[in-house]
This record gives sequence, structure tokens and C-alpha cells, in this order.
Amino acid sequence: MNTEKGKRFKIQNIAISVTNIPHALTVIEQAVTNNKPGYICVTNARTVHLANHNGEYCRIQNNSLLTVPDGAPLVWIARNKGFKDVGKVSGKDLMDALFAVSAEKGFSHYFYGSTSYTITQLTSNLQKLYPGIQIKGAVSPPFQALDEFDIDELVKELNQLQPTFFWCGLGAPKQERLNALLQPKLNSTICVGVGLAFEYIAGTVKRAPKWMQKTGLEWLFRLLQQPKNISRAIVPLSWIFIQLIKSILSKKKWLKNH
Repeated sequence: MNTEKGKRFKIQNIAISVTNIPHALTVIEQAVTNNKPGYICVTNARTVHLANHNGEYCRIQNNSLLTVPDGAPLVWIARNKGFKDVGKVSGKDLMDALFAVSAEKGFSHYFYGSTSYTITQLTSNLQKLYPGIQIKGAVSPPFQALDEFDIDELVKELNQLQPTFFWCGLGAPKQERLNALLQPKLNSTICVGVGLAFEYIAGTVKRAPKWMQKTGLEWLFRLLQQPKNISRAIVPLSWIFIQLIKSILSKKKWLKNH
């Protein structure tokens, strides 16, 4: 696969990276080596829907170092558009892949988000899973609006500590908006918004079985665990299903004409 970070496919207005885990690692390692950091968006059906209904958020997604497809429907749409090498890149899987090479590559990490308990469990579990992992910070910030964050103070700390990665687990769209504000002021750190991945690593939320992940049913498992989110998921899931149907019809039309 071409490792050019700019190669993307579109779902209406949002431009999602043509990528998979190995390709994403290559792009990220090149960014670290060349000291050309950026922020990474992990996008799913809900955030793709949101980006298509909010211009500012769409610009954040489209101006990233990578906007990776976290969800089988996004991968299916990409493949229907002819991008056969696109693979699902969840926040948890991307973290695992980078943690696995961190000791060898000298990568270090800063975690920001979730509850104090989750942050404590996350760091404890990572130290057991990846002995010698460099954790330069782990913070559970107050629950507050984005304009209440002290961006300059956080930038100052990150530039002093210089972690390779700033992992943000505030949930979408707040984490992407925060990362987009931080990134231009950072000297070398790459910001990544990973949502529930903190909880998965900490063990406070259970992730869907592998078969559900592979068959595109991870969203269902997540909703069954967090039924309060069902109402906000109905519209985005219906919308992405319509986009999937459109991509199937477009593919059939193209095949018929060729």
C-alpha cells in the first residue's frame, strides 16, 4: 500500500485515510522520525455523521495526520469505492500496536482523560503488559467544557516532558477538538483521540468478542453495555447504513458499465 498519508476516500464531506494497522504504523513512525507531528482522529459511524453535519469538526478530521476508519461499515464503504487494502483501525488496536514497538523505538506516552480510577488501572495494566513502557504523564482532568481547559498550561507541560504520544480519552468530538488546538503549539508530540480505549485497557469496560469485531457488530455490543447511548446512536447508524447502500449501488453500476 502507498504510505502517502494524504491518500483518502470520502464519505460525503469527510476524507478518511486509506490505511490499515501496518500502514498507519509506517506513517506514524515516519512522522516521529522526521519530527513532523500531527494529530490522529479515530473515526466511526457517529463521528463521520457528525463531521458531515458540522463544518468545523469536518475540517478537523480532514486536516489530520491520519483519520483512521474505526468500524466495519467504513471499511466496507472504502472497499466498495475500490480501496481494497483499507482495514479497520480502532483506537485500542492502534494503541496496542504502538505499545508493542515502544521499547524498541524509544516511544513514550502521556494519557489524558477518563476517571482517576480508570487512569490508575490503565497505567498499572500497561506496566504489566509492556514492562519498561515509558509513561510520562497520566491525568484525569476535571469534567468541563472545552473552553475551560488551560490549553497553554497543558502545552507547556507536554513540551517539557516531550512524550512521543499524547493519548486523549475525552470522547468525541471533544478529544479531536482539543487535539486540534494543542497540536500547532507542540514541539514534537503526536496527539491521538481514542475514546473508550482507556476503559478497555483498564478493564472497566469490556470490549466486544473478536467475532463481533470482525462481522461489524462491535457497535451492538457497545450499545448493550451502555444502553443510555442507544438514542444518540440511532440516527448516525441509520445514516451510515444509507451511505453503505449507496456505495454498494455505485459499485454495481460501475461493474455493469465495465
